[in-house]
Amino acid sequence: MEISILLLTYNHEKYIKYALDSIISQKISVSYEILILDDASTDNTQKILIDYKKQYPNLISLYLRRKNSCHPTRSGYFLLTKAKGRYFATIEGDDYWTDPLKIQKQYDFLEKNKQYSACVTDLIVVDEKNQQIPDMTVFVKKEDCTYTLDDLRNLRMPGMAVTFFSRNYSHKEDQSIIYKANRYMGDITLFMLCVTKLPIYQIDEKTAAYRYVSNAGENNFNSIHKENIYKRYMLLEYWIMLENYIKKYYMKEFELIPIKREFANDLYRYSFWAMLRLVWKSKNRKKYLSLFVAKRYLLNSQFVLRGEEKRLVCSKYSWIQFNMDNRPIVIFGAGNVAKEYIDKYAWKENILFLVDNDNTKQNKSFKGFIVKDPKEILKYNNRIKILIANRKYEEDIRKQLYNMGIEKCYCYCFMQSNRPRNVLANSILCKYMRDSE
Repeated sequence: MEISILLLTYNHEKYIKYALDSIISQKISVSYEILILDDASTDNTQKILIDYKKQYPNLISLYLRRKNSCHPTRSGYFLLTKAKGRYFATIEGDDYWTDPLKIQKQYDFLEKNKQYSACVTDLIVVDEKNQQIPDMTVFVKKEDCTYTLDDLRNLRMPGMAVTFFSRNYSHKEDQSIIYKANRYMGDITLFMLCVTKLPIYQIDEKTAAYRYVSNAGENNFNSIHKENIYKRYMLLEYWIMLENYIKKYYMKEFELIPIKREFANDLYRYSFWAMLRLVWKSKNRKKYLSLFVAKRYLLNSQFVLRGEEKRLVCSKYSWIQFNMDNRPIVIFGAGNVAKEYIDKYAWKENILFLVDNDNTKQNKSFKGFIVKDPKEILKYNNRIKILIANRKYEEDIRKQLYNMGIEKCYCYCFMQSNRPRNVLANSILCKYMRDSE
């Protein structure tokens, strides 16, 4: 057997005929088989599959589950273990192929080019009504059309699973990572298993249609998990599992670069135990643990300055001097930095009001304080201390105040960045982020 076509479906009654007809219409000159698994659909998908099986009994092998597995990647792995072909192609029940020579072209290419493990093609994206979505890009072609381990390191995708055609390595090695990495996502796993052996080639032809549906009541992954706040968490855990696999079996020094930055961004998004679980799962746990401690416990502000940003601000005033200055406070800036300061310190500070250059914010309440025009500061002479709470325009505001005749002011971000705990936290974070680039 030369080629195995693997079709996975669940509740695809509206779309399954498009997928089946596009497979049956393929003009293939070598022996092939069609393996179909339905994961206990509750609509008429199984009836349609049975009808096609009756029409093509020698071509189609049909697996119908009575109980849903709730584990799509395990179903995909099951089909792969049943595949007899030297090559295999993948497709889901709501996608379809548009070129009747798709499989033949990919087969011929890999037969002639032994230096590649697999190949993908360009495609179109359609909605539930088969209307093309023109502005949605899911295929990014490289100049040399070659997808390598370096591309995987940056989590770039060679294409979509509906166009994937690969040599079948499952007869030679255990590929259970397909379902162990994540129960829903398996496309990157397939790409990973191939690219760790040989590069993947991108054929610049549109041969398939990927259906993107994200509507309430639909049964596909995009629709079901549209509002799931843990979707990002599952994705991060998935990447960590793939990184662990490559480090264990192929390259000890391998790292998926975006993971570190995503982990840092999500440290406050999820609970202590959720993030600690990711730290423990990773084979890079020492690095993740240092980041976890630095950002979650050492870092005292989300608006500290780092690196080149520090050199933009020249200030002789420290956090200690600010605390010893007992005058009432006027905060310059009515944004996120001011919000952080008020949330942390308003309970013990005497804040009079805020000022902001944005006139749409003026004469309105901000966290319970009125926002005024900066000119209001001049009415108070030296009876107040001014705290600049704006990270991006801190130096510009200092110059503005100087032109108004005010020489002394305090910069919240700059002072925070020089607090000992933030200095230590920033040194860890900066090293961590440099390693991620």
